[in-house]
Amino acid sequence: MIFFFDENISEYAARMLGYFDRNNEMRASVDYFKKGTSDTEWLSTVAKWGGKTVVVSGDARILLNKVERQVLKECKLTCVYLARGWTKLPWEESAWRIVKVWPDIVKNVEQSPYPSLFEVSLGPKVQAEGRIL
Repeated sequence: MIFFFDENISEYAARMLGYFDRNNEMRASVDYFKKGTSDTEWLSTVAKWGGKTVVVSGDARILLNKVERQVLKECKLTCVYLARGWTKLPWEESAWRIVKVWPDIVKNVEQSPYPSLFEVSLGPKVQAEGRIL
């Protein structure tokens, strides 16, 4: 699978996970798009990559914006978004947390119908829960 990390998640997180997860490909937004590229533009481009591509986002506003949510549905991409609070964590804490939950994210994505939507909670027990778009 290809995991695409949007600009709201550090490119270093994508690269770090690439070292831990050798079965999947990690791609950071910064390597493909200019900062500030509209969500509708990059979603449409990422959807054309083929195969099972999964968006990892730190911006749940995509789900609240009707146009962006519709593009996400039309693109038939699975989306894993980090719940409120993830992007505000110090780097050291977010790094260990994402590494800890990564195997569960991959497992959930592999076992779910495609496309699906997952929220990765931030709490005492970090977990990924999903639903079909």
